[in-house]
Amino acid sequence: MLTKTDFMNYLECPMYLWLSKHRPELLPKDTPEKERIFAMGRQVDELAKKLFSAGIEAQGYNEQGWENTKKAIAGGAEIIFQPTAVSGNIGCRADILVKNKKDNTWDIHEVKMATKVKKEYIFDVGFQRICFENAGITISSTHLVHINSDYVRKGEINPRELFAISDITDEVNRKLPEIQDEIERALVVADWKEDHYANLVNGCHNAKNCEYIEYFCKENPKVYSFSSVLLPQTLLALLDRNILDYRNVPADILQAVGYELEQEFTEINALAIKKEFEKLQYPLYFFDYETYNSPIPPFDGVKPYQQIPFQYSLMIQDNPTASVRHTDFLMKKFENPMRDLLSKLEKDIGPTGSIIVWFALFESKRNEEMAEQEPEFIDFLKSVNERMFDLMLIFKFKNKMYIKSEFKKLASLKIVLPVLCPELSYSSLAIQEGGTASASWPILTNGVLTPHEKIKLENDMLEYCKRDTQAMVSILHRVYKDIE
Repeated sequence: MLTKTDFMNYLECPMYLWLSKHRPELLPKDTPEKERIFAMGRQVDELAKKLFSAGIEAQGYNEQGWENTKKAIAGGAEIIFQPTAVSGNIGCRADILVKNKKDNTWDIHEVKMATKVKKEYIFDVGFQRICFENAGITISSTHLVHINSDYVRKGEINPRELFAISDITDEVNRKLPEIQDEIERALVVADWKEDHYANLVNGCHNAKNCEYIEYFCKENPKVYSFSSVLLPQTLLALLDRNILDYRNVPADILQAVGYELEQEFTEINALAIKKEFEKLQYPLYFFDYETYNSPIPPFDGVKPYQQIPFQYSLMIQDNPTASVRHTDFLMKKFENPMRDLLSKLEKDIGPTGSIIVWFALFESKRNEEMAEQEPEFIDFLKSVNERMFDLMLIFKFKNKMYIKSEFKKLASLKIVLPVLCPELSYSSLAIQEGGTASASWPILTNGVLTPHEKIKLENDMLEYCKRDTQAMVSILHRVYKDIE
């Protein structure tokens, strides 16, 4: 059976659908951040139910869910939560069905954590409409229940203010023929066997970035045997990403697609960099936030998905020859951290000196948001923003100041650091990326961990954030050496 999840996986990438059906062990395990997102989704679903009174839950999935949904309808239910429809080889579970008493038709209400209607949601709801109508349930209209981005929490969450409801009936109806065609294609892909591997690889929508094609190809060396029939753009993308080793691809095929081995290069515009570094004033403050966000604002005064700083790392160098010292902050309770964080930050950062960050737009935006909520810190936060120096701009490919072939025209900290300062690594840390750091805060503060577990997680969080500022210190010193 092709479920709604299968169909949406297919739309993301046919390879995703195929892997989930045939080689699920190749897909990555859920990260703490993904688990947090799933949990937030369940919370949003529960809150959305409060928009509808006297609804009943249709338990179960697939055939069992369909039987329970039919029983609910036969029993006179007018609002059904988690209803299921199965028809032939397709099936889906919707969020909310609402009955129209006048003509015995039904309206679909799909709940999403997003703040607006997205193209993929039209296909999602369209798939549901086709399933229900094929199963004999007439659908009158379709709606998207989504987060209202303008909502600001004041006291208890008010679902009628948190959510907005968009009527997407016309958009869904216009797309139904296309959705039906895609369903037929998805059913074909789901049944593909080994003799369709080439079609599977060629069917990837975005071989330059898709993670699923990487999972597939690295575990299926047979891909080399049909490299001659791969689309040129697909083969080139796999070679450029080092998913395929060019040495295992026949030379005539490489020549036919125009593959050229990338030449290593380093370009350093010392004069331009020195001009930028003239802006730096000591003491230097190397600074980084960790933030938390949720579709359901956790604190008063906060909007949906507002990035709330709950932690920072700060390294300080008072003069060019001084040792670098470190301080930090981590909110250890799940309460609005802004006042406590800013109180310490104002003590840690003096009135003069450059504040070095990586991607200044992020930190400066957080400061602007906190200034709105904590007006007594407005002058301090304005000063911090005015003194910011974005170290990332030195490595932006378009700026042509410090670029290397190993950067692949990218400038993220996790790309630049291992190239310039391989002695510093995130791989040695228990927490290795920001999503996990964000997901760790509610775990740290939920009161479930043992004292030992809490101390360990706290240290892991502090070490991760510290690594970001250590990285900036080391990179800056490396660049200074390279432009001498």
